[in-house]
Amino acid sequence: MRRSTRLGLALLVLLLLLFGAYSAYWRLTAGQLGQGFAAWAQAARAQQVHAAWKKLSVGGYPFSFRVELTDAEFSDGAITPPPRLRAPLLAGSARPWNIREWRLAAADGLSAEIAGMGGHMPVAISARQATGKIAAAGDGGSKLSFDLEDLALAAAAPLTARSARLRIELPARPPRTYSDPDVSFSVSLHQTKLPVTIEPLGATIADLDFAVTIKGPVPQGALPQVAAQWRDAGGTIELDALRFRWGGLQASATGTLAFDHDLQPVGGFSGAVEGYDQIIAALVAQGSLPADKAGLARLALTMLAKAGPDGKPEIATSFTIQNGKMYLGPAPLGKAPHIDWR
Repeated sequence: MRRSTRLGLALLVLLLLLFGAYSAYWRLTAGQLGQGFAAWAQAARAQQVHAAWKKLSVGGYPFSFRVELTDAEFSDGAITPPPRLRAPLLAGSARPWNIREWRLAAADGLSAEIAGMGGHMPVAISARQATGKIAAAGDGGSKLSFDLEDLALAAAAPLTARSARLRIELPARPPRTYSDPDVSFSVSLHQTKLPVTIEPLGATIADLDFAVTIKGPVPQGALPQVAAQWRDAGGTIELDALRFRWGGLQASATGTLAFDHDLQPVGGFSGAVEGYDQIIAALVAQGSLPADKAGLARLALTMLAKAGPDGKPEIATSFTIQNGKMYLGPAPLGKAPHIDWR
């Protein structure tokens, strides 16, 4: 047998052995994935997390692992009433050489429900379709991102958005003190349609982006009791970033939010506002700011304004919520939104 022929046969045998070894690895890992999901769902019940589905299938051979959950539903019993997430078809795929990072897809859309408070109807959120990614960090933390199309929020005041992006980051270890983060998340909304037109700003918020970090361990139980215990122990919500563009109004801010003894929001923020005169006009139109005080508020804000990066008047000032009232710098803006926790 010629030497080249023997070498070719040896390479063929080697390739067949490698292919067989890889196939065995794929089948073993695929089986472990299916069993792992079932084991996770069982173990999660100890944390009051309920996960269920009608069918679980694993495929994707040879170049990926693909897990599909049909009629999947998840809920968190640590919160009363529990929030729920449903998806007719939820799929996750990963490369065999990197199973710490998964691509997610809900091609048939998804929906979530958060119970209302104070006798209000539940808040229902739905999206026509969603794609995302979940990645486990080397230190044990994890990051989740989702891109949502045709987002709709049904509540007392329904909203819609053409698209949205959600990012969630969980630390490697649960918070031990109230300076440690429990969860960080950010939301970006584009073309958010309001149920009513607010003059002179209009009915569509072009862009709205915010990033928030909840600090301190959050206890379990009914939401009002959870909020009270978390507040009493020193929990805060850090607004890491806020930016929005609505009509002629643009603003950016950072700050800290907490709850007072009545579980109403109290906080302080600093940032910049362009088009502040439209805030005055909107508050007067809603009746939140008496017309006879609007001129004084506009004068106070004008004295604080300076030329921004684009040459338009901009206020670098503070926004505060205290004793149920809102203030932009020294100018009162009316009553703050009231949270009914009953």
